[in-house]
Amino acid sequence: MIKNVIFDVGGVLMDFDTGALCRALTENEADAQLLDAETFGHPDWISLDRGVPEAAVLAGFQSHLPQRLHAAAAELLKRWDEWLTPEKDINALALELDAMGIQVYILSNTSPEFYRFSKRIPAWPVVKGCILSFEEKLLKPDPEIYRRLLSRFGLAPGESFFVDDNHLNIEAAKWCGLKGELYRHDIVRLRASLRAEGVEVKP
Repeated sequence: MIKNVIFDVGGVLMDFDTGALCRALTENEADAQLLDAETFGHPDWISLDRGVPEAAVLAGFQSHLPQRLHAAAAELLKRWDEWLTPEKDINALALELDAMGIQVYILSNTSPEFYRFSKRIPAWPVVKGCILSFEEKLLKPDPEIYRRLLSRFGLAPGESFFVDDNHLNIEAAKWCGLKGELYRHDIVRLRASLRAEGVEVKP
C-alpha cells in the first residue's frame, strides 16, 4: 500500500521554459540560443544544485560567453525562477493525495533559490518534508539521497512512490526499493500507475 508520494520539482510540479527566459534577456534568437546552451545546457548549472555559490557559477558562465552576454548571464541568475510556472494537473493530484491521507514530499536537485519560489508551488502547503540537493550536497541519482529521504522522514521504501522527469532518477529510486513513475506531462498515465499500486485517485 502506497502511503507516501514524493515529487520532483523542475519538470514535474513546476515547468521551466528556459528558451523564453533567454529570449527575454537577449536581442536576437542566435544570442538567446547561445545563452541557453552556455548556462542551462552547461555543467556549471548543476553546480548550483550542489550548493556552489552563485558568484562562482556566474564567473564560470562568463568565462565561456562573449562579453556582450555577460550582463544577461548575471540577470539570468538573478531572475530565472520568475520563469517557473506551476504544472496544474500534477499539483491538483498532489492536493488530492493529501486529502486522501497520503503524505506528500519533495525530492529535488535544486539550488538555494528554491525558497524564492517554493510558495508558488500550489501543492506546497501540503508538503510534509523536503530533501533538496543543495542542502544535502548530494544529487539524484546518487542512492544516498534517496536513503536520506527515507531515513529522515521514517518512510518505508515499499510504501513510497517517486515521480520524476528523469529516467536515471527513477531507476535509482527503484534500486533503493521505492516504486516510481517517469513523468512526461502524461497525468492520465501517472494516475493509472498510482491506481495500479492501490491508490484510489480519480481517473
